[in-house]
Amino acid sequence: MAITLMAGCAQIVGADWDSYRIGAGGDGGGAGDDAGGSGSGGQGGDTTLGEPRFFSIRIDDEQVPTTELTLDKKKTLDLVGDDGAAQLTLLDLDTERLLRSALDQIQNACGASWRNDAVDPRYDCSLTLLGESFGAEWRTSPEFAFLRLLTMTPANADMTGTSLDELKRFFDSNSGVLSRDFASILAEALGASRTDPFLPADELIRALQHQSLGTHPAIPDMDGQKLPISLHDALNNLTPLSEKLGASGDHPGVLVRDDGTFTTKSDLLRPDFEMHIVAESGLRRVMGVDLSRGGGDMFVQEGDAPLRFDFNDAEKLRITGVAESPIIDLRIALREVPSSVPSCTETPACHGNSPDAPVGDGTIWKASPFLLEPIVAKAAYLAYSDREFTSCYWRSSGECALGVDIGQGDDPLGWTVFNFDLSTPPDRPPRVPNAQFLWELITEVAQVAVHDPTGDGDPEITEGDAQPVYALHGVGLGITAEDVTTGFRQALQSRAREIAENVVGRYWEKNAALDFFYSRSAPGAAPHLYFVAESDLRPSDQSPTVPRDYTYRNPGFYRSPDLGEGNKVSAKEIDGVDDKIHEKFRLPPGETTTLFMQDDEAAIFEVHFHVPDEEDPVEIIAEVVRL
Repeated sequence: MAITLMAGCAQIVGADWDSYRIGAGGDGGGAGDDAGGSGSGGQGGDTTLGEPRFFSIRIDDEQVPTTELTLDKKKTLDLVGDDGAAQLTLLDLDTERLLRSALDQIQNACGASWRNDAVDPRYDCSLTLLGESFGAEWRTSPEFAFLRLLTMTPANADMTGTSLDELKRFFDSNSGVLSRDFASILAEALGASRTDPFLPADELIRALQHQSLGTHPAIPDMDGQKLPISLHDALNNLTPLSEKLGASGDHPGVLVRDDGTFTTKSDLLRPDFEMHIVAESGLRRVMGVDLSRGGGDMFVQEGDAPLRFDFNDAEKLRITGVAESPIIDLRIALREVPSSVPSCTETPACHGNSPDAPVGDGTIWKASPFLLEPIVAKAAYLAYSDREFTSCYWRSSGECALGVDIGQGDDPLGWTVFNFDLSTPPDRPPRVPNAQFLWELITEVAQVAVHDPTGDGDPEITEGDAQPVYALHGVGLGITAEDVTTGFRQALQSRAREIAENVVGRYWEKNAALDFFYSRSAPGAAPHLYFVAESDLRPSDQSPTVPRDYTYRNPGFYRSPDLGEGNKVSAKEIDGVDDKIHEKFRLPPGETTTLFMQDDEAAIFEVHFHVPDEEDPVEIIAEVVRL
């Protein structure tokens, strides 16, 4: 996309002074009709040695009009380009809010009765659209199985098939004798209430960030706390996230790739999204002379961009059509370890088992971190890694015959030891878990729960098949319209130069290949004669789409034709003039000044500049002779 450059900065006009009027006008060259017209009052064409040619040059002080753009999503993408938009980060999304919204949907997909202090969580997956998506056989679905794990509390925990099964049965059958029920001892051991989930939301979110998001190749933040959203993502309703965050290598993906049954999409930018942009021109139109060809005009760039944007100015960038509280539809999935993961129970070797220093063959910290079991273990580790607790539930002869110690004596924090030293004739004593870390015990309970969602002791889901997929709708992104607008301002400002070049395009294509021009360095400043600099783009003779090479051997203005350094009258730095890149010279008013210069073809010219006796001479005559 490129705009048409408007005339009005400078133009070639005939001289007003009778004493310098050139009767025989020639083709003065110039920038062409699209650039505002050709030169007049001068003689163009090939230069003849010793034959003078005259050119009138005028400064036009009319203010350059601003550029205004109104862009919808498609036009914005056309302007920046797919690649540019993909490389431009609009905002870094805080994944904590996104994950919390998603987990809340999953936890409550089959009702909220699991939050009650009751043995029966009274699941009913027909209560929500998400729950209904689990199917008619939802009780044996992987989706419900993981939901059951997320909603497991001391009050509703079903320990069937776990290493805590027999201990729970013992407490249940002796409820009239023991002072606490099993739900109470679980809550006390965890330092939680009877209705708190085994896996607290904060710690589960951190585990998902670190274990799943932070290990995905498309997420640069290794902690997984920030998810970069590109301008390309936003302009395409965040649909590209499905592909970007899908399966990659061994990683199962943060999101499930879209297919015919589901499309990832967000209302972040509504259909009526629009940006209205106002930019000041960074181009100035000047008039001058191509010494070998004739008079003309061209655009020169002031500053580092052809347009000056200030995207942080609310008057120069107005954005409408952004959702106040954006949401997204997405699909997430989890994949489990193909086989059961054992706890590390060997003492004292397993005392050192940790995420950073795994111990034992096939234990939890040796599994790929992005799989379900290590995520559960990490969440439990974060919640209980500093847990220490001791309690006795039955004493015999002054000694504790039934109790639990966590992080006691020489054991590390979180190391859990069950003590059962009671005789229960005619039955054998109930089995209790081997000594192990609390988080590994919770992971063992989790593995049973996700394979036996009905809790009947007969697993409905075989090892390796617990791979829940959740199609979530209306997940909160945790940001506001103001956050998005701020992101647009910062992102666009960081690429202001590239955007300006895309808008303006190859403005030099219609430029004359001037060797010098007459202009001001700023509005109201004194006029100077400028020799073109390398930054003044002019079209190549071979192709106008390519800038001309800067081949001047002796740029500048001189007092003699030998162009010796001691004869140079121009300078790049002049007091009171901001420009530091051009060779410049202030022509004295009311005089004829003779200067010598060389063009980019190495030809030398003598030029007589006739300047009227005015305080601010805006029009001069250049009499050019090739030597």
